[in-house]
Amino acid sequence: MSSDELIIIGVITGKHGLKGLLKIKWFTDNSKGLELYNPVHLINGNTHILKVMFENKGQAICSLDGINNPQEVDLLKGQKIYVKRSGFPGLDDNEFYQVDLVGCKVENIEGKYIGEVTAVYDYGSAPLIEIAEELMIFNNDNFPYVNIKEKKIIMNDESFGESNDKK
Repeated sequence: MSSDELIIIGVITGKHGLKGLLKIKWFTDNSKGLELYNPVHLINGNTHILKVMFENKGQAICSLDGINNPQEVDLLKGQKIYVKRSGFPGLDDNEFYQVDLVGCKVENIEGKYIGEVTAVYDYGSAPLIEIAEELMIFNNDNFPYVNIKEKKIIMNDESFGESNDKK
């Protein structure tokens, strides 16, 4: 994985007011995490400095340099906000970012191939990973072994797929 790979940290959900402020749903630990990784990148290739002004109804209200009116914000609605992975803090052994799970091969405890992680969803309660079109809560009980370097995950498959239907 390249250190300059772009990672999504939020999405523009709309405008706020008449001065070109944006509403942003953040995927960082908190809203202030959006500005920790400046500059941010948009899919159109533009780079901006993002500043969190305040929070309102679970959204970060932010300014992007160069965006000064609500019409410009309307054009950005739905755009994802990216940062370079190289700007992320280093990790200790056995630590990883959720995005690193995508592409990992999943096996059960006996070594039987289950599938590949195709997506990670985190809505705040507990992360979910998608394997073979099924969602599983990602925790130590369900996934006791994760090795990002080998792209391998061992899962406790007692509650996965067809075996769950037979109970």
